[in-house]
Amino acid sequence: MSLQAPESPLHGPSAISCAVLMCHAPIVIPAIAGSDARACSATTAAMRQTAEALVAHKPDLLVLISPHAPRRARSMGMVFEPQLHGDFSRFGHAELSLKLQGAPDAAVRVAQHAHARGVETYPLPARGLDHGSMVPLYFVHQAGYRGPVLLVSLPYPGAPLEQGFGDALRTAAQESGQRWAVLASGDMSHRLSETAPLGFDPRAHEFDDTFVLALQAGDLSSAISPDPELAELAAQDVVQSLEVAAAAVQYRSQGMHVFAYEAPFGVGYMEALLFTDRAADRALDDASQETSSPPGALIDIALAAIECALYDEPYEPPALPAPWHEPRALFVTLRSPDGELRGCIGRTEPSFETLAEEVADCAVGAATRDFRMPSVQASELATLQIEVSLLHPPVPIADVSDLDPHRYGVVVESGKRRGVLLPDIEGIDTVAKQLRIALQKAGIEPNTPYDLQRFQVDKVTRDHRSPRT
Repeated sequence: MSLQAPESPLHGPSAISCAVLMCHAPIVIPAIAGSDARACSATTAAMRQTAEALVAHKPDLLVLISPHAPRRARSMGMVFEPQLHGDFSRFGHAELSLKLQGAPDAAVRVAQHAHARGVETYPLPARGLDHGSMVPLYFVHQAGYRGPVLLVSLPYPGAPLEQGFGDALRTAAQESGQRWAVLASGDMSHRLSETAPLGFDPRAHEFDDTFVLALQAGDLSSAISPDPELAELAAQDVVQSLEVAAAAVQYRSQGMHVFAYEAPFGVGYMEALLFTDRAADRALDDASQETSSPPGALIDIALAAIECALYDEPYEPPALPAPWHEPRALFVTLRSPDGELRGCIGRTEPSFETLAEEVADCAVGAATRDFRMPSVQASELATLQIEVSLLHPPVPIADVSDLDPHRYGVVVESGKRRGVLLPDIEGIDTVAKQLRIALQKAGIEPNTPYDLQRFQVDKVTRDHRSPRT
């Protein structure tokens, strides 16, 4: 590919606002791990934390560097297509699939700047994404990212292209005027036990020990410059990916944090926040303080609670900052990708001391205790649409003319019978229809006297098609 670098002004040093390292072992996805999920639960939790840290920076574009994407000897690969597709059929779970937005314009821009640095590029296939891409994307997708993805592959070891390509990424990001995030995919030593996939080497742990210490110290330069003999015998595939990411952020390590390291199956897994732009962090903090919307963390809590319940694992929801720690009545609604209802459970009075606990309980109830439909299966988690509806206190009304099915939910009550229906439900566009369904839910005959209340709702949603709101 022969291209000329564009001559455009740069738009500031914070175009890459975040860089992370994530492992890519499919077994860290609980639906794939099955009975082995407990053995790598620390890694699974850390993958979620890392993905959430990345998504919290609200990147406009995600650059993902995978050591398992197709390689050529002396050039870097990128997907230039507008859509990416992948699944886990190779691991017995074709139902876990992702369709992602590509970044063709960004790919062309990066290719131009790479060419100017003597780094040639070529197009990668957009379908059948490798597990080095799919595993991190699974967690990033669960954390709510729905933006474009620029997938990058590496050259064979020994071709010194990583530095130049990382520089090209940084320049292209600055020129774009957007916020980019960089995700380095990689696993560490593959020879840490007798049952490891590539056999055991008694010195393999030395590579991991040195690598972990370097990142804990915020020393990206040392992490990407291991003893060559040690790196070879460890059979690692993390150094090249990390070098691209490190070059892209100019080896800065502000905000560096190692979430976890473990090697439960003879392969070293590590998850870390490599770099965050502090100015961007402050801007995000200011923006979050100014908004009155509930945090997207409610969706994270709902998803984590459901996943732990399906795998019979304990879950303790995190504390939320004020004012979102106060108890509140709510409903959690689950839908399949095509919009089919998969469960809805809630209450008009809170039962727990904190909002996080309320969300977790209602989410598990919607997934497993809605008698109207079968329980949610683990294979549905990747594409499950989740909506948390936070209820305002119900207000008594005297007449149906005070109802509006798009704006208000309704409570109907007669004796001990009570029915609740949320507002703005697809297909329920008249007051008559709203009341009929609410009465049916309560088991109240239409000609029976009943009391009416209405309430408003704050909704926070996330699904396989939309970013967190």
